[in-house]
Amino acid sequence: MNRIQTAIVTALLAGVVPLAVQGNILNRRINELETYYTIYAARFENWSDRALKDEQIIEDLQRVNSATQQPAPESDLPAGMAAEYVGEYTCTAYCTEKRAHICGTGTGITASGAPITADLTVAADQSLLPFGTVIYIEDVGVRVVQDKGSGVQGKHLDVAVPGSHDDALHWAGYGTHKVWILKGADE
Repeated sequence: MNRIQTAIVTALLAGVVPLAVQGNILNRRINELETYYTIYAARFENWSDRALKDEQIIEDLQRVNSATQQPAPESDLPAGMAAEYVGEYTCTAYCTEKRAHICGTGTGITASGAPITADLTVAADQSLLPFGTVIYIEDVGVRVVQDKGSGVQGKHLDVAVPGSHDDALHWAGYGTHKVWILKGADE
């Protein structure tokens, strides 16, 4: 090979090697993203299954709550349910408006991945009440922990309410309320 041919081959190889490395990096990133997709799809499926199971329990509990604002004695709870008192919590409210503002991102999706639902979703400190915990808030009703917030620490609950941001600011439930965890008797 003469010098010109050697220079051409060297130049071509210099361009091919980085492309091969880039292709390898891109393939690894695609595999990583596909893994994340599989993980998040499985989590979503688990949350969907859990939501369907909890839906009937929530309906039963709301029926009990419509008769009285005080927590029902365990004998009045639906069969197989128990209530565990967890103390008094400070309750605030946030709106479910579909725009980014102080109440949230406006995407309609909670930190747990569940859709935000007024009069059902509540944000709580995950170290005390993890996602999926069904609770009864005195004078408020049955709620499900589906969200969290940077300002929701300790015994503080932020309740998703219907209406506008202004409606959330003027929610009648602001203050301290007794809270019970509702769960199956076998849990």
